[in-house]
Amino acid sequence: MPKSIPFQLLDRLQRPGKSTCFLVKVVCRDDGSVYGFATLDTDVTFNDGIHNVVYSARDEMRPQNMQQEANYEVDNTNLVGWFNSDLEKLVVAGKFNLAEITIYRVSYTMLSAGAEVIAYGNVGTIDFSADTKGKRTVEFRSLMALLQQTVQDKYSLLCRASFGDDRCGMPFIWANGTVASVGDDPYTKFTISGVTASDDYYILGIVEFLTGDNAGATMEVETWAASGQTQLSFLCPYPVKAGDTLRIRQDCDKTATACIGYGNIVNMRAEHLTPVQDKALMIPGAYIPSSGAQ
Repeated sequence: MPKSIPFQLLDRLQRPGKSTCFLVKVVCRDDGSVYGFATLDTDVTFNDGIHNVVYSARDEMRPQNMQQEANYEVDNTNLVGWFNSDLEKLVVAGKFNLAEITIYRVSYTMLSAGAEVIAYGNVGTIDFSADTKGKRTVEFRSLMALLQQTVQDKYSLLCRASFGDDRCGMPFIWANGTVASVGDDPYTKFTISGVTASDDYYILGIVEFLTGDNAGATMEVETWAASGQTQLSFLCPYPVKAGDTLRIRQDCDKTATACIGYGNIVNMRAEHLTPVQDKALMIPGAYIPSSGAQ
């Protein structure tokens, strides 16, 4: 199928010494926020009919060695550039994970001519160079790459649904709080004020940071005390600081016991009644001898 390029833009592209640049639009999955990057020495404001975005020249994501096929082969490219410190914190916190990405080519001297869609897909792995002043590499995953992935539910004793998704159906109940103080490990230990709950209530729950260096990051709760003392299971991207605002909620350990406790067992996506000899293995049918086995 031939590519559709606006007539006026095609005319500009066919001229010698054409004035074109790439625009890269990233739409985040969590809240729909939009970020734009321009391969130019000045910002470009462009409306693609969906979003009116200021594409920043200060931060860059430039497509490298674009490879596209007319058949069902996967489109392949990486985007290389750099982020300012504020944007880098968002990226490290996972803001760009699986974000929607669109690459346009436009004539920056005549934006009214429209845009050529170079590629559309999702953000993959983001690699940071060892040198903080070095460039960042952003993996582009085309729609064809997503279509070629094998997606199949597994046979499991634990629920395959994610807590709160369409299959689970449980609503999130968040409690807002503020970091009152930080413990001996500022990456995992701190005390939350403004949240009232009994001991262990938020164990295996989720903390989402709303402000501070970790804004946008979601972390799992390892321990919780009624006093607000909290320890996370994994390190935050940046040290937690007193005054950071956050919200916290319960989650699910995906067992039948938890699902019954939520009154949601009818929506459980698991074969939890499958008999197993060793529950520690958590593998349905493991080591159960077949009929006549010695």
